[in-house]
Amino acid sequence: MDYMNALQNLSLEQIRAVIEVLQQSTDAYMFMLDLSVDTYILSEKATKRFPFHTTVIENCTDILKKVVHPSDYEMVSEDLEKCRSGEKDAHALEYRWMDRMNRVVWISCRGTVVAGAENHRLLIGTVSELGKKAKADNVTGLRREAGFRLDMGNQLRENPGSVHYMMRVGIDNFKEINEKEGIEAGDEVLRELAECILKTVDEDTKVYRLVADEFMIVVQGEAEKQEPRAVYRQIQQAIAAMAKRKEYSRFYTVSAGVLEGGFEGKTVEDIMRFTEFALNEAKRNGRNQMRPFEQADYDVYLRKLDIRKALRQDINHDFRGFEVYYQPIVSAADGYRLVGAEALLRWKNEKYGNMSPAVFIPILEESGLIIPVGRYVLWEAARRCKSWKKYIPAFHINVNLSYVQLHKSDLMRDVEKCVQEVGIDPESLVLELTESGYIETNERIKELFRDLKARNIDLALDDFGTGYSNMRYLKEIDFKTVKIDRSFVVQALQNEYDYNIISHIIDMVHSLGSVVCMEGIEEKEELSKMMAAKPDMIQGYYFGKPAPAEQFEKDFLMAKDSP
Repeated sequence: MDYMNALQNLSLEQIRAVIEVLQQSTDAYMFMLDLSVDTYILSEKATKRFPFHTTVIENCTDILKKVVHPSDYEMVSEDLEKCRSGEKDAHALEYRWMDRMNRVVWISCRGTVVAGAENHRLLIGTVSELGKKAKADNVTGLRREAGFRLDMGNQLRENPGSVHYMMRVGIDNFKEINEKEGIEAGDEVLRELAECILKTVDEDTKVYRLVADEFMIVVQGEAEKQEPRAVYRQIQQAIAAMAKRKEYSRFYTVSAGVLEGGFEGKTVEDIMRFTEFALNEAKRNGRNQMRPFEQADYDVYLRKLDIRKALRQDINHDFRGFEVYYQPIVSAADGYRLVGAEALLRWKNEKYGNMSPAVFIPILEESGLIIPVGRYVLWEAARRCKSWKKYIPAFHINVNLSYVQLHKSDLMRDVEKCVQEVGIDPESLVLELTESGYIETNERIKELFRDLKARNIDLALDDFGTGYSNMRYLKEIDFKTVKIDRSFVVQALQNEYDYNIISHIIDMVHSLGSVVCMEGIEEKEELSKMMAAKPDMIQGYYFGKPAPAEQFEKDFLMAKDSP
């Protein structure tokens, strides 16, 4: 009896049973649609993923109308009608279904019309999710992430103690290879690396290709195995040997993150997160190295994520918890008269309390949140400066800039808009740049600096002495002010050699037409000694700690005996 005759003699219940049997051998969802009586039979697996209430659905048109995306339903309905009328004998479309969470799922529906009992037209086929990841990789010949998840899910349930370690390997400059040499070159590198890994590990070790350029090595078994660092070094050596054989036509390095032992109680998701973190740590710390997973480091990382979330929430609630403090800057030439202030950001959160800027500002920079926060500080400081000019007409305000603001925002537009909206004189605004962050600049950044200077907005080089201390750079950028960092000041106070260096630096800065602000002066003795080096301005706890705007105004502007 052939297949057609067999279908003619099966009841709906028997067809449903056949579908369930066939479903065991495929990841796609099996179905049969009796076009003559509008009855839909599908696998139980499909009812768990999509909003079908049963595996046998009579008068299914209304149900399908709820499952098929509204924008696709007319197309699907027309195609099924052609199958029903005999105009077509196959249904082959890609469209959208809605899952049980009302999320869009792209599917590929493929079916063939056959003759059933009583000449009913039966559409029999499969529905495949287009977004599901392949379990095998045709480039490297390895199993893919879906295969890894399936295998490790079983392994972790049945025998987690047999896993010695897992190593996640990633190519350090893979994106660059793809961009410069093309996808084919990238595929060749992937094949090479897979070959190097497979030559290095033993036959009991499983190797998978995960996302993009990453591989997972799973070392397991009863016998004693090579420790991960030795395996990693052998992979490096194999890559180097292959590069040599190919006369160094292409060279790349790999980094690795390792999770060792203790797999009991862990899930596949845990392993994916932990190995990804360890691999990223290796890349963040210079690449071309292996890093083991450290729970303490991961806890710090999670805390940073929590802090970032809290920062984002406070920013989105009109900068809740953020406040700008001000530290006085005094003239060294005429009795330490107050001439300006530096605007310093502070943040107090309901969960974390008062947090040090040394902790939260790097998180703002890494996340890009420093851009909206930087605008907030700029506007707040400019408004205060304008208000305080009633006390000191020549008062100026120093505002710190992040390298992220320079490279990833339209800083010139922000500054011009602030000056215009606040109504502050451009000469009253000084933008501070940290030396170590700006010593290497491109032409666009240099052009930005020139545009700022052309609009009478002065630049100050902050933390001088902590970075490259390049005098040519000072001349090229034309900073009005150079701020010598306290760490440099402390060294100068401790020995004559460093003191003489600071004296020479101040002389050279003056020769360039710029002025010097000495930071971090905390004691009278420090002030007395450093004044001999002839700085132009002083900033430090000796004259005042950073304070909220109202307190600063009261203590330093309204007080008769203010500096």
